[in-house]
Amino acid sequence: MSDDHQGVVVVGDTTIDLYPVDGTSITPGSQFEWHIGGTATNVARWAASLGSETSLVTNIGTDAMGELAAQHFTDSSVDTTHVTRVDATSPLTLYVPTGDDEQWHAWVSGSCYGFTPPTDPASLVAPYEWVHLEGVTLPVEVNQTAVRQLAEAATENGTNVSFDLNGRTNQWATPDAYRQALRDVLQHSDLIFAGTDDLEVAGIDRTPAGVLELLPPTHSAIVFITDGSAATTALTVDSGEIAEQVTATPPPTTVATTAGAGDAFAGAVLAARDDGISDIEELVTIGNTAGAAAVATIGPFDADDSGPADHLC
Repeated sequence: MSDDHQGVVVVGDTTIDLYPVDGTSITPGSQFEWHIGGTATNVARWAASLGSETSLVTNIGTDAMGELAAQHFTDSSVDTTHVTRVDATSPLTLYVPTGDDEQWHAWVSGSCYGFTPPTDPASLVAPYEWVHLEGVTLPVEVNQTAVRQLAEAATENGTNVSFDLNGRTNQWATPDAYRQALRDVLQHSDLIFAGTDDLEVAGIDRTPAGVLELLPPTHSAIVFITDGSAATTALTVDSGEIAEQVTATPPPTTVATTAGAGDAFAGAVLAARDDGISDIEELVTIGNTAGAAAVATIGPFDADDSGPADHLC
């Protein structure tokens, strides 16, 4: 790490995540517990819990749930200098267990979902060793221009770029639109996280060869391709060619929900890279361990919470 660049800034979304108490099905009169979530927020908390000096750029609302989120951030180890209060409702997501499967419902229209673009992207990213960006804020309707500008500014100022594809089918009209938006950011990315489901949304092979299709011909980066409980593939790409490739299976665990596993993986690997670890076999082990820990409990990992989640009727 250079003397001029220190720590991590994570840019993206915050949500209020609702879970049925005890993971039961939803019926009239059901109770819910809430957690502060969102892909970027989860990544920031994992990175901070593992020792990185971590700042978060995100929006939170001015409604009651936004007030709770603000208090949560005040009590956390994540720097919230760049958290913006927006006069809008908080984005809500609801976890719905369905037998052996699970699904999510989201209410983000008209909410404060995403982040407030900085007036000067270079000034925001220049102090940091790493800036982490998220695919969920990449659609035009959210923060596409700002995400691209931050990636470009980071490259120009010597800040490393970490990017999680986070593809959502309902955010993209066509796979081609998603692929093009990804290429605009991935050309600047030094650390890339791609789930096989992300690659499916992009309409490309769920393989290392598929990822290479998204990168410039001479690009260099560390890439992780995750696939739930199946083996994770880690790649070192050097000038457009795969220079090293390893696979590692996540440790066995009882899965309560897969929510947040990818964020945990990314946050843990990002913290390790910020600490100077570059061996991909070591990095994939760190990521898999964090991902396994995240799926073992209902609700995202939060090292700052010392008590039970709050409940809503």
